[in-house]
Amino acid sequence: MLCNQISLRTNAESFVVYKKSLGYVYETQSYCLMHYVSFAEKTSDNCSIPDKSSILAFIDTMSDAPGTLYNCVAVLREFSRYLQLQGFSNAFIVPANKNPQIHPEPPYFFNRMEINMVFAECDSVKPHDSFQGREIVLPAMFRLVYCCGLRCKETTTLLCKNVDIEYKYMDIIQSKGLKSRRIFISEELSAYLKEYEITISQVFPYRKYFFPYRVDGHYSSGMLNRNFHKFWFQAFPDFNSDIIPTVYDFRHHFAYYNLNKWAREGLDVNIMLPYLMRYMGHNSIKSTLYYFHFVPEFFPTYQEMSLFSEDIIPEVPYEE
Repeated sequence: MLCNQISLRTNAESFVVYKKSLGYVYETQSYCLMHYVSFAEKTSDNCSIPDKSSILAFIDTMSDAPGTLYNCVAVLREFSRYLQLQGFSNAFIVPANKNPQIHPEPPYFFNRMEINMVFAECDSVKPHDSFQGREIVLPAMFRLVYCCGLRCKETTTLLCKNVDIEYKYMDIIQSKGLKSRRIFISEELSAYLKEYEITISQVFPYRKYFFPYRVDGHYSSGMLNRNFHKFWFQAFPDFNSDIIPTVYDFRHHFAYYNLNKWAREGLDVNIMLPYLMRYMGHNSIKSTLYYFHFVPEFFPTYQEMSLFSEDIIPEVPYEE
């Protein structure tokens, strides 16, 4: 690889600035790219472009983490294409055969008793000196994920300015790429969040995030899932299953609960699917159709539908 006066890190930082100038948030992608840059700086000469040996060596370090590898490969491919357009023709582009195969775990199906018991544990969380206000924030966050089917990151990074409790809506800004959406919430959830707002404002009167961690920060998605596991195993200490539920299964629950509800009410599910797709922030209807293959109570209705329209619900991969 030919070295240039501009360092790899400088080129990477310029690329991130370029992506953000186009309107992308580019937080996770930036993290992945800088992770590679740090690796290359330790293992290769300080050069300005990614070479084949450093990229393939970097990819090998993530062989047991296909999700992270998938994200990193996509970013590195974008970065190298960008550099080639800047005149760095030797920038190595990751070949397609290096794309990891993602096989998501099937969702866990909650019953009403399980949901009630998990929330009972969540509501009983005690105050902690190192996590001020957590006994207020955690129950509210879990209820929002459960009631609206939000992604964990959408919940933890929700800004106060994007929440209008009075008019019962929230703006989810650039959750994936440039896509944003407005979701409306129920009267019951709005009433709950009004009480939450009054209480949490006494602890964090000038907070930036709707669910604050300290003064000007937010909890991580990993924290949300760790606390879910804590509450789950407090509620079910003898739980033993091949599928361990996660907080993300609340999002799945939101999808198949609505599909079942519409089926029971006799609504045309094919008409309702685009609304569910938009509400959940899916990139395409294919991602929403994924849930048809995991909803036990919906199968009889689905089978009846398929007699008339076998092409409506194709075999599709999961694409969150």
